[in-house]
Amino acid sequence: MGCLLTIGRIFLIVTNIIFLLIGLVLLIVGLIAKFGESLFKSYYESIITSLEDSLSSAGYGDVNLDFSLSELAGSLPIALIISGLIIIIITVVAVIGAIKKAKCLLLIYSIVMFVIIAAQVLTMGMFYWKPEMITTPVKDSLNSTIQSDFAGLNGTNVVSIGWNFVNQKFQCCGIDNYYDFSEATNWVTDLPSGTLVTPLSCCKTLPSSGDLSCAQSPLSTSTNNYNTGCFDEIWGLALGNVAITASVISVCLVMQIIFFLVALCMYSDNSQNKVKPKG
Repeated sequence: MGCLLTIGRIFLIVTNIIFLLIGLVLLIVGLIAKFGESLFKSYYESIITSLEDSLSSAGYGDVNLDFSLSELAGSLPIALIISGLIIIIITVVAVIGAIKKAKCLLLIYSIVMFVIIAAQVLTMGMFYWKPEMITTPVKDSLNSTIQSDFAGLNGTNVVSIGWNFVNQKFQCCGIDNYYDFSEATNWVTDLPSGTLVTPLSCCKTLPSSGDLSCAQSPLSTSTNNYNTGCFDEIWGLALGNVAITASVISVCLVMQIIFFLVALCMYSDNSQNKVKPKG
């Protein structure tokens, strides 16, 4: 038992040091996303320039799209920063508790790991058996912002620029399809050249002249992504292959259970072997 506990202690220390590094990476990425806008410009600048050129060619005049990726990301950078800090704190507690055999820290770590395991099992169940519990509220929120704020290719607010960017970057159109834009109150669809059925950013290639037929009826899948939803595209990229993702999550869950059991055994062993004062 003592040998197994020693191996478990070493495993707990080494793996938590690795997770500590991961936490640091998340923290750094979050800080860069929040405060290092210039580092990301090379990633999206060409698409923004293309949008501005297309607007100019379509007769909207010179438009300067003041795009900010950190503004578009919203609370994501803050979430990364908070997640990174939480991981760092938890792993530091684990490493110090395991090295020093600190009973209090080991107990705190055991409780935290139990809560995390329970939350992860619940989240996995929602993702793979009831994904609509997560996707439906997100879609409803996105749809609400489209209806109230989307203003088309020449829109300069973050929602308009964000959707134009996403439509072009992922070659898609709206949350599920182009119908998501049909009730956008700020989107001007009646133009001198005709009526737009989809945003111009849903065209596979942005118009370089006054010819806007790619976004007008009749629509063609060869020129427009009107039936390709952005949500599924991004969801697929985020989760990837379900079998691979499920396997990775399962491995992480097993490791967390091992962490919990090792910390609990160390706590019990530490308390049982504590030298009592002679009285």
